[in-house]
Amino acid sequence: MRAGYFFIPVLVFVANFYLYKWIVRLTQPSTRLRRAILSGFILLIALFPLNKIWAAYDFNDLNRFLTFLASSWIGISFLLLLFAAGTDLLRFSLGKAGFYPRISLRRILFYRRVLAAGSVGACLILGGYGFWEADQVGVTRIEIPLRQLPPDLDGLSLVHLTDVHYGVLHENGRLSELVGRVNELKPDLVVFTGDLVDAAVAHMEEMAGPLSSLKPRFGTFAVMGNHEFFAGANRAEAIMRQAGIHVLRNQAQVLPGGLQLMGIDDPAAARAGLPLPDFAGLIKQLDPQKPSILLYHQPLRFEEAAAEKVGLKLSGHLHGPQLLPMVPLVKLFYPRLQGLFRLEESYLYVSRGVGTGGPPMRLGSPPEIVHITLRSPNRTNPRRD
Repeated sequence: MRAGYFFIPVLVFVANFYLYKWIVRLTQPSTRLRRAILSGFILLIALFPLNKIWAAYDFNDLNRFLTFLASSWIGISFLLLLFAAGTDLLRFSLGKAGFYPRISLRRILFYRRVLAAGSVGACLILGGYGFWEADQVGVTRIEIPLRQLPPDLDGLSLVHLTDVHYGVLHENGRLSELVGRVNELKPDLVVFTGDLVDAAVAHMEEMAGPLSSLKPRFGTFAVMGNHEFFAGANRAEAIMRQAGIHVLRNQAQVLPGGLQLMGIDDPAAARAGLPLPDFAGLIKQLDPQKPSILLYHQPLRFEEAAAEKVGLKLSGHLHGPQLLPMVPLVKLFYPRLQGLFRLEESYLYVSRGVGTGGPPMRLGSPPEIVHITLRSPNRTNPRRD
């Protein structure tokens, strides 16, 4: 079993237990109200996994609404947890400093209830903004000088998409809109760097319809992210191929002009019982005397790619991170969170992606379609707007 299947539910349970105790301690509700609050917490925690299972067999409006409710609680409870921990830390610090305000017990209870209500209200407002920001898909335009790019490919237009997370909350309407915006950019090449799907859902095959409308000159290519393996690698790959997408499974394809495009599976392949991709061995197959682009879901191993003279590595996975307060934690594991990075003549672009995973909200990390113009090295320096 995947470690995350055990660790994440335990983490969610502990966080919600802490929040429940925090609310009860501050507000001191009646026994009946306390039971209602506890029932609400249990229901919200249970809804998310139950609806995931349900959606795998039947997709309908009720399922979608309940999934939205449960996944929204994940984001709001995370924000509320920060508020709660902050207030407890402040209370502890004031106690250690010997500061005890002389307030009657009745007034203390009033202030505690105001604090609890204000914290919940603030998190709901932040959550509402997060829902809005998650829908504000922008276009990030950037020029990159790709080493060894021949003059006849100067100006080649590439659209990089990642982390669509097609599933219960992101389905055909949103996907069709995304495809339409990509086609408006008239790219020569479209690439997906993983997590096109979110989880196994009953209607997953339907996404082949909108995706088949992508018709770039040099084709559409994709690699497998961790969620493709969670949803079923064979099923996800078959759907993409049905839509006319070339799925690169630890292989390279040479495009017109000698441009090498390589795709490597996410390490989650090993958790699905498949061999772990030989990253180092695969990138050594690329000819350093020709231009190359590497598609790899996670923004790791850039140093290895640069050492092998890979011109451009495209990644996603982190969503920005999706919620700004998560930056310090994610930074511990991923030194490059979003944007353009350079090592000698090699470049890495980490996209914030276009969808959401877990909570359907973003804070400080708006979704993006990345539109890259490739240049011969002697033409320009990279710039973005």
